[in-house]
Amino acid sequence: MKKHLEPTFDLLLLSEKEAKKILAENKIALTPTEARHFQKELGRPLTLTELTILGIQGSEHCSYRSTRQHLKKLPTKGKNVILGPGEDAGIVEIAKERPAPGKTGNGKKWGLVIGHESHNHPSQIVPYEGAATGVGGIVRDILCMGARVIGVLDCLRFGNINKHLTRWLVREVISGIAGYGNPLGVPNIGGDIEFDDSFDKNCLVNVVALGVVAEDSIIHSYTPKEAVTENYDIIIIGKPTDRSGFGGASFASANLKEEDAEANKGAVQEPNPFLERHLLVSTYDLFAELKKRKLLNKVSFKDMGAGGNVCASVEQIDRHGCGAEINLEKIHVGEKDLPPHIIAAAETQERFCWICHPKVTRLILDTYNKKWALPKASNGAEARVVGKVKKGNYVLKFHGTKVIDAPAKVLTEGLLYDRKFKSKTKKTKKEKVNFPKLDLEKTLKKLLASENISNRKPIFEKYDNQVLLRLGVSCHQKDQVF
Repeated sequence: MKKHLEPTFDLLLLSEKEAKKILAENKIALTPTEARHFQKELGRPLTLTELTILGIQGSEHCSYRSTRQHLKKLPTKGKNVILGPGEDAGIVEIAKERPAPGKTGNGKKWGLVIGHESHNHPSQIVPYEGAATGVGGIVRDILCMGARVIGVLDCLRFGNINKHLTRWLVREVISGIAGYGNPLGVPNIGGDIEFDDSFDKNCLVNVVALGVVAEDSIIHSYTPKEAVTENYDIIIIGKPTDRSGFGGASFASANLKEEDAEANKGAVQEPNPFLERHLLVSTYDLFAELKKRKLLNKVSFKDMGAGGNVCASVEQIDRHGCGAEINLEKIHVGEKDLPPHIIAAAETQERFCWICHPKVTRLILDTYNKKWALPKASNGAEARVVGKVKKGNYVLKFHGTKVIDAPAKVLTEGLLYDRKFKSKTKKTKKEKVNFPKLDLEKTLKKLLASENISNRKPIFEKYDNQVLLRLGVSCHQKDQVF
């Protein structure tokens, strides 16, 4: 087989204008200064695949490069916090079992797993798919903690309701949330919606998902220290990788320009809730088997969101300084002749990455491929071993060529900015206010007719809120807030 010729770029030899052009042509979300920073760190010219991944990992969406230092100041610890920030979702204690009769000590803790995700840009450009994949992504984040997903919620902001675009966005976003959540079999149990002119050019679609998990059943999204010495396997599960969603993380971190709307549609993923439902059920079954065989400490598990195959795998191994070797040719794909940077970074939906001890590998593969017949559930879907955890760098190969060869930390830590800011001060003065005489009946009717107070039934009636028969009626029916 012909060896792959990977494009490489020596940014140090290029002018600012030349570097900008090359980065823009290849849709790499780095400035020339940032690209040169990574080139100096690795001590050599960078490959196209490396630049692509670094651009995604360095985005605000992944690394919180401007806000990380401020987010760290928020309180994250407490007696009821089982798991704080740092993984796919946080966990807060909501119940504790009583000790068994005749036994002392504390009973088992049960946690509420909660995650939040914004799908603003995708929903503004392709509202149905954007909102739908937001639901799918946050549900997978909850699942990856070893939890059973019990509900989703949505917090929505739109522009002026009298504008045709706004009405179209509302209709399509609501349909997208319902179109994914309903067939997924997860109830929509609450949310809110408001309209304001300030959201005319970019709506906000914030989705939340909830799950429950026993403290002794939590699965982490990082490998144990033994992963290197025990040669842990890297397994990709789900839909075959395709071009859909490529560059989604970078796109979500960029300023939205109207003239780029058509070109940006390719950065929005394509949803398949029926496949995700199949993955949920089969994964619940796998959770039970792993717990039964006392193997939960031999695995790590992560949703494949921003940055696709590379980010989901490299973010699991970097905590203990591990490396890895992955062969991109082993990853199942949905299109012929996909270049390595697409296979590496595309945000194709309904995929996961397990990393596990070799003695667990067959159980994972057989659960998905044989017991739950994943290849028959969706065209091209399956579970495959694609690589190993090893010492040294994170290495990605394609037809014999190393397209990534870098320390995991370089890929995961992204970029960090300490941006200058000034606190705003407002000088106020007392003003005499003259209240006009009001026709109270007319004013009340106008108030009740406002889109920000009116009945939310046209929204919540689209959602299935009783599918699991565990939770009551939607909060939408009682109030417009959670």
